[in-house]
Amino acid sequence: MPKSTSFKKVVVKEDAKTNMRAAKIHPLRLAHGQKIVAAGHLYFPYHDRSMFETWLKFLEEQKPAVVLLLGGIVSEDAFKALWEDEDNYLHDYPEVPEVAEAKEAGLFEDRVMALADRIREDLFVRIAKASGGLVIWDPSWTHLSMGNEVRMVEWIQGTKRFLDGWTANHPDSSDVLSDPSVRVPRELDKLFGLESMDGKEGRPHIKVLRYGAGVKINDELLFMIGDFRRRQPGDASFVEWEQRGCSVVRSFDGKVASWWMTHPDHTLPGLRLKFEQGHEIGYMWDPIYNAHFRDYDRRAAGFWWGRIRFGKVEGRSIPFRRGADGRRSFVVNGKPYTEPEPGCTWCGEEIVLVDGGNTEGEAAACNCETTSHEDHAVLGTPEAISHRADDDPAVLGTPEAISARPGPVEPTEQSTEETGDKK
Repeated sequence: MPKSTSFKKVVVKEDAKTNMRAAKIHPLRLAHGQKIVAAGHLYFPYHDRSMFETWLKFLEEQKPAVVLLLGGIVSEDAFKALWEDEDNYLHDYPEVPEVAEAKEAGLFEDRVMALADRIREDLFVRIAKASGGLVIWDPSWTHLSMGNEVRMVEWIQGTKRFLDGWTANHPDSSDVLSDPSVRVPRELDKLFGLESMDGKEGRPHIKVLRYGAGVKINDELLFMIGDFRRRQPGDASFVEWEQRGCSVVRSFDGKVASWWMTHPDHTLPGLRLKFEQGHEIGYMWDPIYNAHFRDYDRRAAGFWWGRIRFGKVEGRSIPFRRGADGRRSFVVNGKPYTEPEPGCTWCGEEIVLVDGGNTEGEAAACNCETTSHEDHAVLGTPEAISHRADDDPAVLGTPEAISARPGPVEPTEQSTEETGDKK
């Protein structure tokens, strides 16, 4: 009798790995007053468009000397969407215009190069022009349930080989899927047309590193992509500091956190202190188009900002915080930057009762964005304070906020007719 179940052969793809010793750490010297910005995991073109535009305005004003893009900058899912058309019963949002336009380019390699050209102009060149300085792209190989640039290139090359083989084996077919005589570059700088971006003769200055490389500024602060996570903010960068022996700014952990530490270096001939710091930068991708990521992958959105003061690097991670009106903001050096309209909200269509309850004319406003503890964005308004949790760190200790907090309830005298008791 045949068995109702049987063992099935399953092929598990092995993800390529490397380490920073092989990828190399690149030293970079900056002068007093020069500024640095680091961001990671945009997953362009499935990025947070509203905050990306706000971030570009920030770059235009601050003019950092260096912008470091630490992994997950380009979405592998965007390239897969150029050819794969699988049934998906969870995500039914319309395709982004960059991918929709590239799908009309024709053959497979034409689609790939059309999307790569669009990403070069709309992402890398815009960042370089806004900052006016050097843009360093550090591509990622780290996976752990999230996309990376290595798998993007592997999918492009693997699909290209398959389609070229099919086309060669079906010469009489009217369906021409690819051109075997056309080679798609496997090097990222050539794939996206960045190899000539050297900053000379008016060209943007964009440099592409090896997968998982690092940049060490002023022999002090190491910018890198992490390959592990920890549960609490600051823990992953602290472990990284223990292993690397230097201060770090790392991406991938999905949190926005900064810590500083002072400890003795030696005591001969006198006490000499050593100053350490660790930072974790968040993400800048759209949680709607990247809904397949887990909540653990998207703990907080933000980036890192710093500057050189007398040879030392000073900076901190900058979180995005949602205000009472639903818009998100970030503050750098005392100046706020706010998106024009609320973006990446999770308020759906209101459910209206037919008989009783609310009606269309009495629809309640959706305030799920402003009351979320996740965003820590409840401002110090009387309405927000009256509904706040006692441990909400976003309520500021301003005089107005303190005066608006509800005080103790004073007992009131009641008549014997109301209580039925004698005084």
